[in-house]
Amino acid sequence: MKPLVLPERFRLLLVLTACILAFAQAAHADGPSITTGLGYKPMVQQLCAAYAQQSGVKPTEMYSGNIGQIIEQAKAGSGVSIIVSEKGTLQDSGLAFAAYEPLGEAVLVLAWRKGLHLASAQDLTKPEFAKIGYPDAKAAIYGRAAVAFMKGNNLLEPLKAKLSMLSTVPQVFSYLVSGDLDAAFVNEAIARKQGDSVGGWMEVREGYTPMLLVAGVVAGQENKAEVRSFMQFLKTPEAQRILAGNGLRL
Repeated sequence: MKPLVLPERFRLLLVLTACILAFAQAAHADGPSITTGLGYKPMVQQLCAAYAQQSGVKPTEMYSGNIGQIIEQAKAGSGVSIIVSEKGTLQDSGLAFAAYEPLGEAVLVLAWRKGLHLASAQDLTKPEFAKIGYPDAKAAIYGRAAVAFMKGNNLLEPLKAKLSMLSTVPQVFSYLVSGDLDAAFVNEAIARKQGDSVGGWMEVREGYTPMLLVAGVVAGQENKAEVRSFMQFLKTPEAQRILAGNGLRL
């Protein structure tokens, strides 16, 4: 009995089908699980989208509040592999990390609502700035930076009656946009992207400990191929472009 010989066109069709199936499986392969505080959610979303486009592997994105809440969830077994936040925050969190990839220096921003103008932070003492907001100083790096800046510039006591501490950077900024705040301390990422919705903003580069944003690999996750792949991607020109576009100093 002669062996079955498939027509050339049919064999090519089988090869093409196999290639398509292989590509589909790669595109839906499990990627690393990544999270960050809500203040940097848009930036991490951009990084994940760019990584998925380059690799065909879509990361699992997990967002659920400020970095303090995220750390507690990770300790409770959320299964996250990579956390993007300020290095000191992660080091002091009580959660073990296997490695850190530097992403850039984060900068505090002081923004004000439409209809007002700030020439300097000292203008916050003026009566027209009656409501000033900042993120939770216990859980958000920009909250701690804002408090340190106000203390270092002898503003904390004079502004005490005007201050409102809110949960996250996006919440603070939304209150500023709505006019419920006259000024607010936020990050440069949100100021760059939504600056047209407020009166203006300025960088605050001194008066607090420099904030190095990193991608921290949770201990026990470092040997996963998808985690190593994503950490390598963070060093690429495309990732660097996204980081710079979100206000990080590389």
